[in-house]
Amino acid sequence: MQPAKCESPSSPPTLWKRAAMEHGGPVFGPAQTRFNDYIGTVAADDAAAVTGQPSLYELANIDRDLYTIVAVDLRIDGLVTATVYAVDRIAQGIGPDGDLVKLGEGNSEIPVVPFDIPEPNVEDFVRRAFRRISIQLVAQLFRDQVLAVTEPNSPEE
Repeated sequence: MQPAKCESPSSPPTLWKRAAMEHGGPVFGPAQTRFNDYIGTVAADDAAAVTGQPSLYELANIDRDLYTIVAVDLRIDGLVTATVYAVDRIAQGIGPDGDLVKLGEGNSEIPVVPFDIPEPNVEDFVRRAFRRISIQLVAQLFRDQVLAVTEPNSPEE
């Protein structure tokens, strides 16, 4: 399934509406690159809602009455790209206050729709979508080792 494409930055943003659900496509999982030389974890805190600033839904041009955003994918591979993944609540028969977690428990997977964030807006997206973000990577060879952080030696020693 290809992510939905937003219009170019020069055209007015399109508010994404419902998309046809296709099952059997790729599964959102751990981050991967071509060689996975470094692997790790990422954590982020939602940004606080600020009057006059766009919400995560507005940054992604997604109608919050139809979709619930459940995942974010940021990539640098030549171009910087961002994709948000959202549950189409109407297609899944879930109302505005419906329980998405139960959807996953019953079906063992939750169908999500990808929405690309246009490249010029990725930095704004990251800065406005998250209050804090932490990325920790370790060389794959050492992924199962305990890395004890110490102070560097001074050149005089």
